Order: sequence, then structure tokens, then C-alpha cells
Amino acid sequence: MIGRVPALRPARLPGFGVYEACRNGQGLGFPILQLEEGAAVQGLLADLTAVEAERISWYEAGYDAVQREVTTAQGPYLAKLWLPQAGRWELGDPWTLSDWTPKWAALKTEGARRFIAEAEVIGPERANARYHAILVRAASTLRARAEPMPQALRRSVADGDLKIDAQTTAYAKFFAVEDYDLRHRLFAGGMSAKLDRAAFVSGDATVVLPYDPKRDRVLLVEQFRTGPLARGEPNPWMIEAIAGRVDPGETPEQAALREAGEEAGITIERLIEAPRYYPSPGAKSEFIYSYIGIADLPDGAGAPGGVEAEGEDIRPHLLSFDALLGLVSTGEAGNAPLILLALWLDRMRERLRAEA
Repeated sequence: MIGRVPALRPARLPGFGVYEACRNGQGLGFPILQLEEGAAVQGLLADLTAVEAERISWYEAGYDAVQREVTTAQGPYLAKLWLPQAGRWELGDPWTLSDWTPKWAALKTEGARRFIAEAEVIGPERANARYHAILVRAASTLRARAEPMPQALRRSVADGDLKIDAQTTAYAKFFAVEDYDLRHRLFAGGMSAKLDRAAFVSGDATVVLPYDPKRDRVLLVEQFRTGPLARGEPNPWMIEAIAGRVDPGETPEQAALREAGEEAGITIERLIEAPRYYPSPGAKSEFIYSYIGIADLPDGAGAPGGVEAEGEDIRPHLLSFDALLGLVSTGEAGNAPLILLALWLDRMRERLRAEA
């Protein structure tokens, strides 16, 4: 956040305990300080400039800055620290750095770097309003680095093959649009002329098609979609597979199971991995993890769902596999994730039915 590693000294803060922040009983990972008689918290004291302290305060939305005395080997110091605003979060279990590090350290470090970069452009208030989206983006970046696409046929990338001369954020809310001035290596050799390119930035998503091999039926969902509306589609309600963004701190598989409960009120018994892909790599950063979800789908399975706070209004549909292929043939199943999963299921359907 400040662009350097400052001098750090061990320090002890008396009269406080440290706990995981929670919301609605769900742990959020990060620590909050709580007044607690007889307790003490071990931490690190950093000497910062006024500008550096201000940059850190950008990141600490939901907290109030206060001064408290801490003790160090060199004696007492009056230090600034951040206490959570009343009622903003609930207290969870006692928090330790060793428990936090494996799951959150890389993600929060990447997220903090991206937060500061955006705050410098759009301001800290707007960046904080986008903080969840920033973490989604950070998690997507880490997955891309950890699991890059194979390159058996594609060219191998070397240092200097891509030069980004400028990068700016043109729009940033739930999604973002980024402009790039760049040059890249040509297949014939040498570098391209400077190119002006834009990317619509969203996080990784997960898609799951629930399938009951005993009854040979699937569950689909229907909801309003802005994309078809913007294109001019007369009916912007779409028939789809269950889908959603992968939240920070969860895996694509966990996201698929969560979305099945949120959108249709069903439980997936087993996930079968289907292709992973960029649906529109010419301009969109979205990367999709897709699955066939083995589930018990009797008559009446599925319930209207969606997260109200996200404006979701979702209706489930139970139908036979043949009816699904009919929707693909007529074009009513007019979106790539559902078409891909329908065809992928067609490849393995007989085997799954035989196993069931």
C-alpha cells in the first residue's frame, strides 16, 4: 500500500483482544480489535510518513482511527490504530496470523495492491465501494498465475514479448473497463505498432448444470439479463445453467455448490469437471469453470431463488435431457455456458446413466 517495507518493531497493545470479523455468522478472515480487560495483543509498530498513513487510512473503511499507548523494547509509544465502527461486524473466534496466512495472505496482498492502484485513480470512497469486486479480481489473478492455460500449440511467451506503455481505468463499479496502450511481438518477428485496446474486467465465474442420471433430467434457471437487453433482444429473460462469480476465499467448486443452493435450493452430490474457458477473450477477462453436477431431481425439485440483496429473481425449470437438447436446437438455450454443458453432458450421458 505504501510502496516500501518500513522499519517494524514488535509492540504490545494492552487492554485488547483480537478476533475474526464475522457477518451473519460467517467468518470474513480479517482481524478486528476488541476492548478486553486483562488481555493484550502482540503486533508491529511501523514509522510512517503522513502521506503513507493517509494511504493506509484509505484501506481502513469501516474503522475509526484512534491513538493508544503500546510498549516496545525501547519503551512506550503513542501509536495510531484502527478500531471497528460499532455494529459493523460481529466477533468471531480469536484470530491468529498463522491461521490467516495460508488462506488469505496472498489474496489480501494482491487485493491491497489493486485497491491502492484504483484508489489513486477513482478515489478511496469509490474504491472501497468496489472492494469485494477488487478481491474477486485479485483471486482471479492468483488462479490465473497458479493454473495457466497449457501452451503445447501456442507460442511460448518470453520477456519482452508484450510491452504495456499505459494502463488506465475508464469505468469502475460492479465491473470495470480498462484501457491499454500496448505493443506485442509479431509472428513474423519484431513488434507491433502501438495498439489501443480495452478490456471488460470481471472475476472468474463458475457454472454448473445439475443432472439426475436416474431420471435423465436436468434443472435449469431463468432470470433477467442485461446483456440481451443492451443488444436489443425483445425478451431479455434467459434460460441458463446455474452460475455465479467465485467469491474471495472460496474455490470454484465451492462456488458451484453454493450457487446451486442460492439459485435453486438444491444440493449437488458430485461435481464432474467440464472445460474451463474464456467465453470472449477478445475483450473480456472473465474465465469460466464449468461442471456437470450430479443431483437428485424428483418432481418438484428446485425452488425460486436468488440473493435478494443482489437483485436476483430466479425461477427453476425441471426438464428431460431430450428437452434440453431441443432448447439448444431451437436457440432458446442461447448462451455459451449452457450450450457447452449440454453438449458435454451428451458425451458422457450414457455412462452416467449406466453407473446410476
